[in-house]
Parts: sequence; structure tokens; C-alpha cells
Amino acid sequence: MPRLPFPADTDAFPEHTREAVRYIQETRGSLPPPSTYLAYAGEPGKRLADLAACLRFKTSLTDAETELAICAAARAMDADYIWSAHVRLGLAAGTREEAIHAVDTYGPLDGLTDDEKLIITYSRELLEDRRVNDATFEAVRQRWGEAGALEMTAVMSVYLMNATVLRAMDHKPGPDARWLTPRG
Repeated sequence: MPRLPFPADTDAFPEHTREAVRYIQETRGSLPPPSTYLAYAGEPGKRLADLAACLRFKTSLTDAETELAICAAARAMDADYIWSAHVRLGLAAGTREEAIHAVDTYGPLDGLTDDEKLIITYSRELLEDRRVNDATFEAVRQRWGEAGALEMTAVMSVYLMNATVLRAMDHKPGPDARWLTPRG
């Protein structure tokens, strides 16, 4: 059970939380847990929802590329809730199972497309090694341009924050979740 009740537009919550919940519901059409938990703080919950939506839906990256980047961030944070949700969304957006499997298992990149290899390599260096090689960054910049390189970095980063919020709340995925492979 989460550490705090999931915020809602009821009298059980202060008006600034309720306002943020209403805003997130109106603008997103749903109440995604990371942003909605931050509704306890009011305005930051609204801003996080807007930022996450912007980075998911209004960048130069394809939906499949964005979802693979989000899955890589979920893997780096061992965030099962985000992983399960975004594997499903990624597959629906055209992210290939082979790429998802390589992210999940830290597997080899053989048989992946050049773009998949580059996203996964970049994410592993950025999020796992905590140092991006010049050649990797230049390859990302050459492939997606300066805007795309920063959009990819930012979408991974916002999902690191989402994972941290969910970890603090001890928010678990449902019983039908697709769980990450335990680290070896």
C-alpha cells in the first residue's frame, strides 16, 4: 500500500491538491501516479504533468523512440511500475520486443536496428555509467540533431524523477504487471 493516499478531488484533501488533481485530469485525461502524487504540493504536480506530457508527445522523437528511452530510464531506476506501463505503451507505439528485452536484461545489442542500439547505448552510458562518451553523444546528435539529443536526455530525466516519486510513495504495479528482470 502506498505511503500516502492517492490524491483525489474530495474534501479529504486541501484545495491546492484538489485543484492540481482537477488540472491533471483535465489536461491528461487520466491521473498518472507520479504527477498526481506531486499534486500534494499543488502547482508542482501540474507542472510535472505538463512536462511529462510535453516530453512524451511534443518532441521530434517518434513515439517508439520516446517509449524506448522511457523504458531505459525505468530499467536504470529499477522502476517496475513505469517499466510495466511503458513496455505496454512502447509495444503499442512500435517499439520492438527485441529492444525492450535488451534493455531489461542488459543484453547484447545484436539484431537491433541502428537507432535502437544508439538509444540503448546512450541510455546505458548516461544512466548506468554516468558518463557519456563523446562519440556516443556525437552519434546521437548526428542522428536526432541538437533538439532530439536534448529531448531524449530530458525524457529520460523526467522519468528518473517520476521513479523517485513512486519509490518514495512505495507505489507498486498491479498483479498483471510486466516486472523487470532482477539485476544479476
